[in-house]
Amino acid sequence: MRYILIFLVVANAIYFGWQVWWPQPTSPAISPAPRPLLNRGLTLVSEFEAQTAELTQESVVAPRVCSLVGDFPSVDEANSFLQRAAARGLPAELHLAGTPLPPHYRVLLPPASSREVATITLEGLSDRLREDNQQIDTYLITRGLLANAIALGVFSSSDNANRVRDLVSGMGYTVQVDEIPRSDGAVQVVLSAPDFTPLDEAEWLDFAGDAPGLTRSENLCETIAHGTQFP
Repeated sequence: MRYILIFLVVANAIYFGWQVWWPQPTSPAISPAPRPLLNRGLTLVSEFEAQTAELTQESVVAPRVCSLVGDFPSVDEANSFLQRAAARGLPAELHLAGTPLPPHYRVLLPPASSREVATITLEGLSDRLREDNQQIDTYLITRGLLANAIALGVFSSSDNANRVRDLVSGMGYTVQVDEIPRSDGAVQVVLSAPDFTPLDEAEWLDFAGDAPGLTRSENLCETIAHGTQFP
């Protein structure tokens, strides 16, 4: 028994000396990743119903009301109305009712700075065309977005429009070709936006004062097929 006790004392002394003189490297402590709670807590039935009602209301898209304005005698008149709408901050789109038709192409010299300048340009161009024996109908546009522009014809074929453009451009003039959308229905304009408020009667009379023949009707935007949007 004595020898066993002496052996244990000597063994412990050796182990203690080993730990002091040759310590084992220790690994850094690693904290376990936090685990999500399985139960987030209790919810009252009244709170659950209120949250459900709020989410349901947010998921419902309120129908938007649009104003359909028309009928315009031409796309040019509709574009003038679109410009006035944009100046007032009203979003507007061109709407061509009926079945789409192939577009036409208009050739013109862009609007001049004044009526006098446009008249002088038209006279000079007409003289050049007569000298070259070119039969092109030219006239001065006096109103609308293209006031003081010089029209060189409207064509059903883009090839014919480009031919006239190249001919007049070769004389030193700046020429542009505009595509005119068409349909077999009415030319109209749609006023719409997510926060659009229909115009009251006073606002409408002030807005459409220079076109008293226009009419407007309120409708849901989803039931109106929009045409090409113009800037």
